Amino acid sequence: MSKKLISIVVPAYNEAECLSALHEQIKDALDKEKYLWELIIVNDGSSDGTREIIEQLAKEDARVRGLHFARNFGHQYALLAGMEDARGDAVITIDADLQQPPRYIIDLIRKWKEGFQVVHGVRLDHPEISLFKRTTSRWFYRVFSFLSRVPIEPGMLDFRLMDRQVVNAVLSISESDFFLRGITTWIGFRQAKVEFQSDLRSAGETKYTTGKMISFALKGITSFSTFPLRLATYLGCLVILFSFGYGVYVALNHFLWANPQPGYTLTILLISFLMGVQFLLIGLLGEYVARIHVEVKRRPRYFVAAKTENKSKNDDVITDNEVTYMDQRRIRSSSFKENN
Repeated sequence: MSKKLISIVVPAYNEAECLSALHEQIKDALDKEKYLWELIIVNDGSSDGTREIIEQLAKEDARVRGLHFARNFGHQYALLAGMEDARGDAVITIDADLQQPPRYIIDLIRKWKEGFQVVHGVRLDHPEISLFKRTTSRWFYRVFSFLSRVPIEPGMLDFRLMDRQVVNAVLSISESDFFLRGITTWIGFRQAKVEFQSDLRSAGETKYTTGKMISFALKGITSFSTFPLRLATYLGCLVILFSFGYGVYVALNHFLWANPQPGYTLTILLISFLMGVQFLLIGLLGEYVARIHVEVKRRPRYFVAAKTENKSKNDDVITDNEVTYMDQRRIRSSSFKENN
């Protein structure tokens, strides 16, 4: 029986300073345990030397491959592209900045060998991570879990292992707004978690600004739940009940107790409040309409401009996994065409 192949997918956007160290740490962890592995680095339209570093790593190590996007399509689509290109019996996704230490990959694999098909890495925050980032991260996962009814634990990032069956199931989902954290929880199968102590970024700067984090959160919530729209209905009912109750109160004051209620200030405040609520709900509705607009166009989710691959591949990497991978890609492709 041939060894099982582990595919490691790394999205990289301007991460030239981190990739060599990442490759070295992955190699140290997996070669020590004598695992068969491949590393797929997806260059998400980087403007630094990321492509050159990938090409150099592939030249030195035949287990390294690179995909180069035509432009920056985003972190989630880089993960998707790497998963589609992966040949392994299990696929591990991990960020390039080394905040998710590669040494914990071994723990994910051990859980997989116990029979779990999805193994989530759950981050324990580094003491030097800012209070703002820790707080906003926790609240996002709580709000997301409440609105979508898909439980995601705080600290559950895109560091996870997925069995080949799970990967095929994820790749069969063709929606444009690809949110891997939600999909891997929603999709089911046997799931487990491994807690890990995060490190600080080894080099460079974070690519997730506050604006990008907010956009990412909105995309995740609106992709997985229509509950916010239902909340708008509930809010409308509450406002109607409040208005009816206050109207009864004003009428009783005026006709029974001869106590007219001018209420100019209160009237202005209520009108301003209700206008704000209306604009908020229109904006929320607009988010869902925008999602429909994107889905209807059915544009490709990314374009790969070039691939980096060492043609003198190791025989160890090819094995039966290559044939299995190609068969699965053919089956997924024909299945998608039949359903459309």
